[in-house]
Amino acid sequence: MTFGSSIFLVVLAYTLLSSGFVLMKKGISWIGYKEKKDKKYYKSLFTWITGFVIMNCYIVPNAVALKYLEPHIVSSFAGWGVVVLVFLSHAVLKEKLFKSDFIFSLVIFLSIISLNIFEQKNDQAIVKLPSLISASLLPLFIITPAFLKPVSKRLKTILFAGVSGISTGMIIVSIKTLVTFSGFNVSRYFASPYLYLYLFFSIGAFITLQISYKMGRMMLVGPVQYSASIIYPVLCSYFVFGNNMRLIQTASILILIYGTACILKKH
Repeated sequence: MTFGSSIFLVVLAYTLLSSGFVLMKKGISWIGYKEKKDKKYYKSLFTWITGFVIMNCYIVPNAVALKYLEPHIVSSFAGWGVVVLVFLSHAVLKEKLFKSDFIFSLVIFLSIISLNIFEQKNDQAIVKLPSLISASLLPLFIITPAFLKPVSKRLKTILFAGVSGISTGMIIVSIKTLVTFSGFNVSRYFASPYLYLYLFFSIGAFITLQISYKMGRMMLVGPVQYSASIIYPVLCSYFVFGNNMRLIQTASILILIYGTACILKKH
């Protein structure tokens, strides 16, 4: 598989993910529906289920792409996912667009291009297991203060949102490790601990995100969660997979995170 086709798969993956989110939001009214279950109810339910299926399909192209791309490249396309989410929400849900959306979408787009142009291909696929174990355990230590009474509600919100983002990043790291050791031999996946590591962080990312939404404002949760989901795979790329990054790539990722956070804060 070529670099170009791998990038196409990642773009497809995050487009599916954002499309699924928008459809789920469009059909969300079936939850708590108090009237008689009529045509409107079933239409909303069908829309929500369609969105749920499409959203979860993103894992297939992502997994294939991770066989050939490094985690920091794949996670950077979360910024593309935000752009798709904003513009689809406008087209489907009639949500407002701002002039800054176009500006920061361009910032995100140029950052992703810069990150990929200067990527240095690591010919030897390696996984440093001690570093992987440390990366897997770190979220558990980070979230511990959130259960202490003296900690403020705002800080607890940040901790849960951050751990949700880290867990989202670990999903990418887990899949990368899984396909590194098992390739595309699906029959071997169920005997691999990395499949269950992926499932653990998938559930963890969902639960901690819901808690953070309940405790704090979207304006706070969104930027923290997305930023952590991009940063953590970058760190794991270096410490777990032994990838070297150029200074301009690091700058591109920071600019990408800034653009993503600005769009989310505006909405």
